[in-house]
Amino acid sequence: MKAIQVHQFMELPSSLQQEDGVDAFLSMCDDVPKPSLKKQQMLVRVFACSLSPGDVIMVQGSMILMHHPFPFIPGMDICGEIVDNNGSTNFKNGDIVVASNGMSPVGGMAEFMAINESEAVILPPGVSKEHGAASSSAITSHNAVMENVKEGDRVLILGGSGGVGSAAIQIAKKHAKASFVATTSTQEDMCKDLGADRVINYKTTDWWTIEEFQRERFDVIIDCAGGRNFYGRAEKVLKTGKQGGTFVAVTAIDEAYPDCGTYWKLMKFFGTMISRVVYTKLTTRTLPNYALLMPHDEVKARKKVLEWMEQGTLKIKFDGNSSLPFTAEGVRQAFIKVGSHHAHGKVVVTIAKE
Repeated sequence: MKAIQVHQFMELPSSLQQEDGVDAFLSMCDDVPKPSLKKQQMLVRVFACSLSPGDVIMVQGSMILMHHPFPFIPGMDICGEIVDNNGSTNFKNGDIVVASNGMSPVGGMAEFMAINESEAVILPPGVSKEHGAASSSAITSHNAVMENVKEGDRVLILGGSGGVGSAAIQIAKKHAKASFVATTSTQEDMCKDLGADRVINYKTTDWWTIEEFQRERFDVIIDCAGGRNFYGRAEKVLKTGKQGGTFVAVTAIDEAYPDCGTYWKLMKFFGTMISRVVYTKLTTRTLPNYALLMPHDEVKARKKVLEWMEQGTLKIKFDGNSSLPFTAEGVRQAFIKVGSHHAHGKVVVTIAKE
C-alpha cells in the first residue's frame, strides 16, 4: 500500500525540506505492508486524515511516551471504510466510520489503517468524509466548552481561528448558550460568521488590557493558543474562582507543544502541571480556577459532534477552504501549517475518493 513514512524526528516547520533531492524526514512509499490486525481491531480503507497538535508532537519526538520506531506512518484521525471487521458484532464490512488511534498517533497517512473497534463511530450520511476526519478537534472543543460554560456566561476563546477554537466559538454560542463570546484572531470575518460577538486582533491589541473586559469580567477563558503565560494575564479580565471564573487550558501549561523528550523533562512538566492545579485550588478567593483539559470521553463526544455537524449547527472550517492531496509535498505542507500555529481551520489530507 502507499503510505507516508517519517524517517527521523523533525523540528517544525523549518526542517521539512528535501536534502540533496532526498526526503530526509518524510517520504511517500509505495510498498508498505498493510497493517496486521490485533484482537478487537478492524482494517479500514482510509478516505481522509486530519492533523492535530498531537501529530506534531509525535513527529517532533517531543513526548518520550509517544516515541515510535522509525520509519512510522504519521496521523491518527481518519474517516474510512471497513474492509475487514475482524469478527466485530458492532460494525460490518462496508461501514464508513470516523475513528482515532487514541494515544498512539500513527497509521493514518496511508491507504489502509488498523483501528480499535472501541474508537470507531459511524459517519452520519449528511457529513462528508473529509469533514468526518476533521471532526477530531471539535471533540476537544466539546469537552472544553460543555464541561465549563453555563448558559448566560461570558466567554473568551484564545485562538479562535484554529481547529479547536473555531469549533469552540460555535459550541459556546449555539449549544452552551453563552451570552457573549469574544475571541482572539486575525480572521475577523471568519470568526464572526461562526458566532463570535467580538474579535480581537492579537497582533494589535492585548486582550487583557481592554477596559471593557476589566470592568465586565469573563466567566470562562478557553486557551486554544498557549505559549505566552496567558493564565498569568487572565486574572485581569477573568472572575476569581470564588466568583466562578475558570481558565481552561487546552494547550499544556503555557506551551502549545511542550518539550517532554526525556523522562526528566516529562517529570518536570507533570510537576509544573500538578503544582499549578493545586495552587489555584488554594487561591480561589483571588485567582481564577485553572483547569487543564485532558483527553476523555472521546467516543461520546465524537458522536455528539458528528450529530451537530449533520444538523448543521456545527461547521468545520478547512484551512484554505479545501483539503490537501495525498503526496509527500501535500503532507509536508499539512505538517507545516499545523506546526506554524497559524492554520485557519482544520488541516485535512484526502487519501482516496470513493
